[in-house]
Amino acid sequence: MLMNQSQALIANRWLSVFLFIAIATLLSALFGWLVKKGALPLKPMMAFSSVQLQFMRVWVKVALAVGVILPLVMLVVFWEQSIPRQFFSCYLLAVVVQLASEASFSRLLCKSVVVIIGTLYTGFRIWQLWEGLHLFAYPMLWLGLLWLVLLFWVANLIMLVSMAFPSIFPESEKNSIEAG
Repeated sequence: MLMNQSQALIANRWLSVFLFIAIATLLSALFGWLVKKGALPLKPMMAFSSVQLQFMRVWVKVALAVGVILPLVMLVVFWEQSIPRQFFSCYLLAVVVQLASEASFSRLLCKSVVVIIGTLYTGFRIWQLWEGLHLFAYPMLWLGLLWLVLLFWVANLIMLVSMAFPSIFPESEKNSIEAG
């Protein structure tokens, strides 16, 4: 099913992206500030075991390849077509702002804020990709690659919930000592 620009779904409109970025930035800053001040009973740093830390190093490289480079290639491939160009541009803007937020807030506030930022942006990104799949009739190869990107971010959300969130809870320190 093809949609024209007036039918473009909400997650891939510029206003929606800017509003999401503003809200996510405020929530992330508030979270980081509350953790830094000790008002939230969460750890300011993630407590990963050495195995988890090694996994995270590989995961970040996969995220760069699947979540950033592949959509960037797709933006270039579909540059002449306005609907996919807008979709990939909105997607990549959200990625860039997420990375900038994680880098700056983890330095200024606390390292564990990247868990909140990553979760907010991953949820939004899944919504963007789901809608993006329905915006345009992609050739089969590109459709398959877009599904790969979506499935990666679903896996990322699972990783955040199962590994990153437990690493910022106070009781996870005892668990990571036992695991290590």
